[in-house]
Amino acid sequence: MYTRNTHSVASLFKYYAKEFFWYPIYVTAIFIAYEYYDYKNLDIKMSIATVLGFAVSIIVGFRTSASYDRWWEARKIWGGIVNDSRSLIRQMLSFTGGDAILEETKQMTNYQIAWCYALKNSLRKLDPTECLSAYISAEDLETIQSKNNKPNELLKLMGNLLKELHAAKKIDSFQMVALDQTLKHLCDHMGKAERIKNTVFPTQYRTYTHIGLIFFMLMLPFGMLLSTGPFVILICFLVSLFFFMLEAIAIYLQDPFQNRPSDIPMTALCRTIEINLLELVEASQIPESLKPDARGILM
Repeated sequence: MYTRNTHSVASLFKYYAKEFFWYPIYVTAIFIAYEYYDYKNLDIKMSIATVLGFAVSIIVGFRTSASYDRWWEARKIWGGIVNDSRSLIRQMLSFTGGDAILEETKQMTNYQIAWCYALKNSLRKLDPTECLSAYISAEDLETIQSKNNKPNELLKLMGNLLKELHAAKKIDSFQMVALDQTLKHLCDHMGKAERIKNTVFPTQYRTYTHIGLIFFMLMLPFGMLLSTGPFVILICFLVSLFFFMLEAIAIYLQDPFQNRPSDIPMTALCRTIEINLLELVEASQIPESLKPDARGILM
């Protein structure tokens, strides 16, 4: 996630290199034909291009808004994960009571930290088991290796731990239900994140919006020949830059789990959860929180 204003032309040229190369040449050719070869019939009323531009701006704005909704929903999901992770360990500490923190509570803490990192990597199409050996046993790691959904298997291990606590009478039935309800909330958050990840943003938005944008940019210079003279080249290029920039924003925001700078800062959120949970169980070694890099990017 960008934490400060970042001006990157490279991202625009990544998607629109061909358009930025050919469009100035196209506008220049129209201006030369109009100005030096007396093709005065090329000039059209600006209102014609304006109507199309107004329609395109509404569509582009709607698409950008829909993409931001996906990004913001993803951020709210991870905010819920942060809160429920804290609640889970707080409940474990409260329900088990006593001056000493049970080993089962510390194990649940490690399970929850591992679950957050596994979910983060799974959403980014990375190895979900990466670095999990620091939090779970080799036996548990081997158990989840063969499973398709690693985070879901970790939730199963956490449920089994609750069952063991209940069987040993370290928590009663009401406490087990409360803890299981928190696990259910975590499972719900995981499902919502997977829904965003696995639901392709409708391709019609991308295709039809881009086609409408191209038609508008092709018509724009014809409506500005009479009023702007040679500045039509610069003005058309700047207008196209602005519209393509809006479309690029929508493209980046529509997929918040793509392991790129516009992502939800899941790695930083996982580290925050890790710090909070280790502090709750009074661990001796607590890592530092992550900070934005030199470019202002927090992953």
